[in-house]
Amino acid sequence: MILYNGPDKRLRRYSIFMVVLAIFFLAPLVAEHTWEAGMVWQDGRTNESVPMMLKAMYLSLSICVFMGAKDPVRNAIIIDYSMISSLIHGLVMLYYSIILEWERTHLYGDVLMLLVLAVVLFFYHPRKIARSS
Repeated sequence: MILYNGPDKRLRRYSIFMVVLAIFFLAPLVAEHTWEAGMVWQDGRTNESVPMMLKAMYLSLSICVFMGAKDPVRNAIIIDYSMISSLIHGLVMLYYSIILEWERTHLYGDVLMLLVLAVVLFFYHPRKIARSS
């Protein structure tokens, strides 16, 4: 079984949330083909290897979040990493989408997505759920 199987129904729901989150982290792998303006950086200085490295990181993160769904509290470090990396990645992209005016559409795409995700993960965290039991 890939989901939490303990007595706490809230952790079971969080486990399902982690599976959905793992699928969400796969979105960048296909989003560049469906909404290029909001997901693909147009700066000519970007090397082709950068998007591939980002895809590899998100695929790896997706696998780890999926595997961690079996026990959300014991694997909360995966959620911590997801939250912190989303916040930092989003802030860096926020800066560049402001100073590079041709990249402003990212403010409504991947930048917004990452910053909202970081906030959601901060407030909806397995340790907080476990403490409130």
